[in-house]
Amino acid sequence: MKQCFRLYTWQNPHWDITKEKRDSSKGLQSWGTDTWNRLQPLYAKLEKEIGTLSFVHCFAEYTYWKQSEIRRLWVLDVPSSKIFSFLNSRIWEGIVQDVLNNIQPKHISWDKLIVERSERMKRLSAGNNADITPLVPVPLSPLIRVIDNSKFNKGPSCSNAKYEDLPTSKCEAKRCRDEGCKRGAWRQ
Repeated sequence: MKQCFRLYTWQNPHWDITKEKRDSSKGLQSWGTDTWNRLQPLYAKLEKEIGTLSFVHCFAEYTYWKQSEIRRLWVLDVPSSKIFSFLNSRIWEGIVQDVLNNIQPKHISWDKLIVERSERMKRLSAGNNADITPLVPVPLSPLIRVIDNSKFNKGPSCSNAKYEDLPTSKCEAKRCRDEGCKRGAWRQ
């Protein structure tokens, strides 16, 4: 029996990851021109190292998306064979933050950034998920089961929103941002 893992990913609300490949123009829409122009060379290097950018970054545990843009949460059951790579999330986030702060990374240690397969599965199986980012190819394989994709983030003012409190439409997510992040304010 194949081992499956519950993974979470936040994506643009209109992107159907079960049917569509990654569209690089969506990065421009999500990040804005200035930020995307700074991040593009980093993503080009990542693509060279792993062979594709047609994947989604996943969390091995539910983690709230605190950014201001509205995102849809996808909850997935993913067979281990469908996780094609893992990144060390602390190293990746540090590199991205350096680029966003206009600090040119001196040297990217790809062998430390990309976690070796046996190590990543051992860590994921043990629940040691704090610093790993599973990468899952898109469109999703039919072997990956979508558990839920009906919830949206509330925005940056709700820094630790619980899964069960998330709005269930893009309209409700926008209303929550407009009215503030009082528990259930978007439901009234």
